[in-house]
Amino acid sequence: MKTDMTGNRKIKILAAATLIRRFHERCPCEEIYDKAIRCYEILIDSIQNPSSADEISKLLDIPAVKIKAYAGDIINILLFNQENDPYLSFGLMRHASLREVNVRWKSLIFLYHPDKYSDKGILEEKAKKINEIRNKIQTLQEQKIYLNSSSNISAMPLPQRSKISDLRYLKCLPFVIIGIAVLMAIFSILLLIFGQVLTRPGISSDGGKEKGYGIVRSDRNIAVRK
Repeated sequence: MKTDMTGNRKIKILAAATLIRRFHERCPCEEIYDKAIRCYEILIDSIQNPSSADEISKLLDIPAVKIKAYAGDIINILLFNQENDPYLSFGLMRHASLREVNVRWKSLIFLYHPDKYSDKGILEEKAKKINEIRNKIQTLQEQKIYLNSSSNISAMPLPQRSKISDLRYLKCLPFVIIGIAVLMAIFSILLLIFGQVLTRPGISSDGGKEKGYGIVRSDRNIAVRK
C-alpha cells in the first residue's frame, strides 16, 4: 500500500513539474486547464511544504521559491478561470463527490486564509471566491440529484409511480381534514346565528309593539264606530 502511494505521488510530482515547466514557457491557458486536474493537490502541497517544492525544483532546475510562486499563479488562474467552471476552479472532475469538493475547499481555505498573511485584501477576495465556488458546486449537485430522482420516477412502471403519488397525497391528507373541520365549524356557527335571528319576535314600526295588537286595536275601533 505504501509503495502504491509513493508511486502515485511520484507520478503527481512529475505531472506538476511538467505543468510548471510549460507555465514557465508561457503555455496557453487551455493547456493549464487540461493538465492541472492531475496535479492540483501537488500544486497546493508545493506552496505549503518546502520539501515538495524542492522535489520539483530538482527536476526542473528552477529555484524552489520560483516553483512556489508558479504553483500559486497556476492555482489563481484556475480559481478565476475564463470559463467560470467551478469544478475546474477546484481542479476536480465533474463526477467528483461532495466529500472530494469539501476536502479541496478546506485545503484552499487553509492555504489562502486571510489571517495567515499580512496582505489581507487579495486573500479575502480569494477566500470569498473559494466559498462561492463550493456553494455553486453544492447547488449543482443538489439539482443533479433532484433531476435524477425525477427521471427515475418517470421511468418507473405505472403501479410504482401510483404508489409514490398516493404517498404524497397521504402526506397532505391531515391538512385537508383540518381544513374541512374548520369550514364545517364556521358553517355551523353561521347556521346558529341565522337561526337565532329568525326566531326573534317581529317588530312593528310604531313604538316596537307587536303587529297582532295593532290589528285587535283597529278591530275595536271599528266596533265602537258601529
